[in-house]
Amino acid sequence: MKKKWIIIGVIGIIVLFVGINIWQQSSKKNIEVNTQKLEKTTMSETVMTPGNLTLEQEQYIYYQPEKGDVDEILVAEGDTISEGDELLRYENKQLDLDKQQNELQIRSAYLELDKLRKEHEEIDKEVDKDPDNEMLKEEHDQIKLQQQLASIEVEQANLQKESIEAEEASLVVKADVGGTILSVNEKASSAGEASEQSIIRIGSLDKVVVEGTISEYETLDIEEGQKVTLTSDAVPDEEWEGKVSFIGDLPEEDSPMGMEVDDASVLYPIRITLEDDVELKPGFNMLIEIVTNEAEVDTVPIAAVQQEDDDNYVYVVEEGKAKRVDVKIGAVDTEKMEIKEGIDADDDVIVTNVTDITPGMEVSVK
Repeated sequence: MKKKWIIIGVIGIIVLFVGINIWQQSSKKNIEVNTQKLEKTTMSETVMTPGNLTLEQEQYIYYQPEKGDVDEILVAEGDTISEGDELLRYENKQLDLDKQQNELQIRSAYLELDKLRKEHEEIDKEVDKDPDNEMLKEEHDQIKLQQQLASIEVEQANLQKESIEAEEASLVVKADVGGTILSVNEKASSAGEASEQSIIRIGSLDKVVVEGTISEYETLDIEEGQKVTLTSDAVPDEEWEGKVSFIGDLPEEDSPMGMEVDDASVLYPIRITLEDDVELKPGFNMLIEIVTNEAEVDTVPIAAVQQEDDDNYVYVVEEGKAKRVDVKIGAVDTEKMEIKEGIDADDDVIVTNVTDITPGMEVSVK
């Protein structure tokens, strides 16, 4: 009797397992999926780096003690100026004395030269009358030499005059750029003030650029003319277009904007020219996103690609069943992933319920 019940129990367990298996198989057949073929999408590879909004052209005028004392500031804050306009004038008393001394030296040199020229003319006449007189010839040669030396002194004095005039012209500081006088600090125009403070700052508020830095590795991918998208945390809903207009040939010594970099890292300056109007003030922090490569590639939705260890794969529908296919991926954005190798344009890639699928599972396409 016991054996009978044992046999009945075993049969029951077998029936239960068979039933569960049949149920699982039937469940598998009922999984519905959506599929999609490879889709051509324009994908971009980008480099992102922080930047700072700054004036495109600006000039700082600092106190130069070697030129003397600032005699007069010729502009005021808010003035509109052009390149070459005079900004301030120095007074150099020592240079004034040098100029007066040079003028006296020139007058004296010309007087001496004129005197020797007359003596030369007189001795020439005497030598003509007595050509065999050796003393006259010797005196003639001596006067001629003195005259030549006097001519040299005149030339030296005139060269010194040109040097003084050039130095005198440099006492008037002129603008290297056009724009608006943004600030005038008269206190910085004296020897007692720190030289780090500028006396005058010039710039054009209508022309701004974004400046930042890139690593030595990023310089290999970035070129002038590449497209740039600019954003700012201060205005999160706005973005502006621009282009790379300058990449420095020499690295910067220090990292700007508080960036922490390795001792071995090298940063190169970069400038972005804006193509849109930016209603932000100079000094705003910006995020620079540079498009280094843009191409039309084959893509699938990100959700379709699965990963196992170092392998990426997708499922395709083949004769009503899910087939795993390993793929090589490329560029990625927020929605799509580039497929470089593994599947063809005719393959139906499963894009929904992917995590519930196993190789060989029967699927029905919606």
